[in-house]
Amino acid sequence: MPKFTVLSFLLYLSLHLAAGFYIYRKAAQLLEHFHPQNLKRSKRIAASIIALLMALPTLGFALNRMETLRGSLLTQAVFLVGSAWILWLLLAFATFVPADAAVMLFRSISALAKKIAQRFKTHAHKAPVIEHDHASEALALEAKQDHHANAIHRSRREFLKKVAPLSLGFAAPSVITGYSIINNRTDFIIHRMTLRFPNLPASLRGLKIVQVSDIHSGPYMTQRNMEEITEVINACYPDLVALTGDFVATQKDEIAPFVKGFRRLKSTFGTFACAGNHDEWVGLEYFTEPMQAHGERLLRNETVVLKIGGDKLNVIGIDFTRSNPNLLEKALKQADPEGFNLLLCHYPDYFTIAKAAGIDLMLAGHTHGGQISLDLAGVEIYPIDLFYKYPRGLYEEGEGGRQKLYVNLGVGFSATPIRTVSPEIAVITLTDL
Repeated sequence: MPKFTVLSFLLYLSLHLAAGFYIYRKAAQLLEHFHPQNLKRSKRIAASIIALLMALPTLGFALNRMETLRGSLLTQAVFLVGSAWILWLLLAFATFVPADAAVMLFRSISALAKKIAQRFKTHAHKAPVIEHDHASEALALEAKQDHHANAIHRSRREFLKKVAPLSLGFAAPSVITGYSIINNRTDFIIHRMTLRFPNLPASLRGLKIVQVSDIHSGPYMTQRNMEEITEVINACYPDLVALTGDFVATQKDEIAPFVKGFRRLKSTFGTFACAGNHDEWVGLEYFTEPMQAHGERLLRNETVVLKIGGDKLNVIGIDFTRSNPNLLEKALKQADPEGFNLLLCHYPDYFTIAKAAGIDLMLAGHTHGGQISLDLAGVEIYPIDLFYKYPRGLYEEGEGGRQKLYVNLGVGFSATPIRTVSPEIAVITLTDL
């Protein structure tokens, strides 16, 4: 896990309390508009429910740290509900905060417009002429009735104007969260592709690489799950297997199930791996020997030169980094200058540096494709696209697209056991045709 300090705890607690209070205020505003018989009691119930939900994610992590409860049905249930709540909370904030900002902006503009209008408003008023006859009395009564009817309509409009945005703010996240749970995808897809490189050495033509990323060994990725993935990989008859980081979720004791789960991997030239940020949190020194013992080579800022036919394949792997060029520079010192450069790097946006260093193909992960995507009227929307330059899939850049990056969607879960983006195993065949 990331380094835990008193300051980070206080920051987490402050944000947690602020988020909970914000959602409670929205719930209280909604209750006030419906005027329940016992408003105070309704607010207390709402506060209790929100407090319980806010505690669930922390409780889930606490249970997962207990040896006796790790992986139990109780822990998984708490994790699932807590994850659903966090997803709902994020969506609610994405709905409420822009709406509140828009309302504040509208009110400010309206107030400014009123001030400007008042400056230019004429003070001349013509006195009305009042005739006291029966006809005018009838008209006055009719006007009074119309005024009363209009007041009722205005009251309804005001009610809808205030309640509708609040109701939408609670309903939309609920629908999307429910959709995500119902459409939770655990069956991975096998994504086969052929990538063309004009400079590919002849002996590497047809080389098949199977990439798996973001495994996250832990409560939601058991050794048996990983053994099943191994069977699928072996059925693809790979020449080389690439594991691009985040082998574990959060714990050191998740390493053993990971290395055992993939110990039966079969390929022509071996299994190579690079570390992810979760692995770095646990401690990379704990991975090298167990992985080596089970036939998995963890590359730490180094290169393995494979002789294939009469040509060379530089398999390069670096530790987790977002922007440190020195790690790649160090690894490339061991590479054959005439070889084809294959880089395993967990963080996809590192491709900007990799291109400048002459990498031909980079395989990455990290993003999980966002785990959550939204299907709106047949259009698939990936929120993760807002946060990364290279969030998912294939990218071809350089002259004629000769330098390529593939960002794997991953097979595991991060933070939440909910994903509407299908887990993925990528099967990549190289060609120069």
